[in-house]
Amino acid sequence: MDSKTLAIAAILGIPLIGICPAHAGVVADGPQSFSQLSSLGKVLRNAEQNKQTVHILYVHGMGYVPLDDGDSKSFREGICRLLPGCQLPSGRPPRDYADKGRFADKAPVPVYEYLGKPVWTDAPQWNASAPYVDHYVLRLRNGGSIVVDDINWWPLVLPLKCRVIMADDARLAGPDPALINLCAKATTPDARYSGRFLSYQWLNLKDAGNPQARPKRGALLNRTIKGSVLDWGFADAMMALGSMHDLFREGMRQLFVKSARFHADGSSTDEWVQQAARRAPDREFIAVTHSLGSYLVFSTLNPDTGETKTVNYKQPETAADREDLAAQYILARTSLIYFFANQVSLLELANLELANVGGEKPSPTEPAASVPATPGPSGNAMPGNSFVKQLKTWKTLRQDFTGKLPSTTSKPQFVAWSDPSDLLSWYVPAIEETDVVNLYVRNSWWHWIFADPTTAHDGYANNLHVLRTMLDLEKPTEIKRGRE
Repeated sequence: MDSKTLAIAAILGIPLIGICPAHAGVVADGPQSFSQLSSLGKVLRNAEQNKQTVHILYVHGMGYVPLDDGDSKSFREGICRLLPGCQLPSGRPPRDYADKGRFADKAPVPVYEYLGKPVWTDAPQWNASAPYVDHYVLRLRNGGSIVVDDINWWPLVLPLKCRVIMADDARLAGPDPALINLCAKATTPDARYSGRFLSYQWLNLKDAGNPQARPKRGALLNRTIKGSVLDWGFADAMMALGSMHDLFREGMRQLFVKSARFHADGSSTDEWVQQAARRAPDREFIAVTHSLGSYLVFSTLNPDTGETKTVNYKQPETAADREDLAAQYILARTSLIYFFANQVSLLELANLELANVGGEKPSPTEPAASVPATPGPSGNAMPGNSFVKQLKTWKTLRQDFTGKLPSTTSKPQFVAWSDPSDLLSWYVPAIEETDVVNLYVRNSWWHWIFADPTTAHDGYANNLHVLRTMLDLEKPTEIKRGRE
């Protein structure tokens, strides 16, 4: 237990002797058929039998604090700890930046304003905000490999969070020293990639009026939760679902192309384009996503297709075609997605649609607000293209790839992990066209009065019960309705 949790526990008067241990076993919300529960372990066994490489798209969620070894570090180490003979890579992994369209070198700086002030003022700032993917290759005892593509979209949110949210809230509630120091970290160019940065100084402490010295006006518990959960975390969702969503979507789509091109031997080729055209079962993909990351994965699908998705495996002629095809290629080969800290129920509130009852179109005399939003060519891609429609598109892609009829193929499955003490996780209800499995775990030391909200939200990849269940080494226990 860290010093922050101990301090909060002392303030609340919680007797430490009564605190229950962390990492309790996995509990599943029933009734469900757990014999049909898919898993990373099953995918690995299938890939070994067919001599295929498994690619794991690991996408961090809101409130991520950048680490030199990536958000997937604990996940990679835990997987190798549980798989006999698994070897972790050494040194810096190969990296690919989003580098096309608005993320291209010397591309114009996007004109976004916040309260009348520009988000990005020059090319270095914009280049420092490019999303990127790090490719980690885990070597297995049988000669196979697991590629973990650690997808990083966090650079897009640091400018506003550092220069505005964190700096200004230091005046109100008081500073969060660790996060403000992160924002003030010195600019370090990435020597391997011209014009890119390993870190960027988004906050000059002197120019910002030395926020570290601000008085701590808010109560410790309230100030801690607001700084880490709301200021640093929830602000990400506001940006990702608002008018900046097209930037997130464009970056994610470009990184999907990079992931499709990368091979376990370290090479990057366009062989995937031909494999897509042949519907060849060349690779297996699994997505492991945290909170907001799950939404961003599905936003890569073309927003104009919706329920009437027609798979088009033509040779891509434009960058947009190439990105469409990469998203289709990857999700067609993805049978399972893990959600850590599920926010579907919350985020979908920003994506409501007007029901089209009886196939009737909205009357032109109705108020404009009653007409469902439709995405423009470069506008917000989520309104008018709900999460349910994206899941239906995923199912269509899977059916086309496997060559099975809807009545004979199993639905794509996502496994929703939640810690009941996680402030930013919600139960996922049944969703048409998809198998939803809710699993509950405890990631932190807890007492019936309080549990550390940060550990509860971020501890899934550190929880060996979670990893053992994913690898099919441990079975969940089903909740009996009305009692646990």
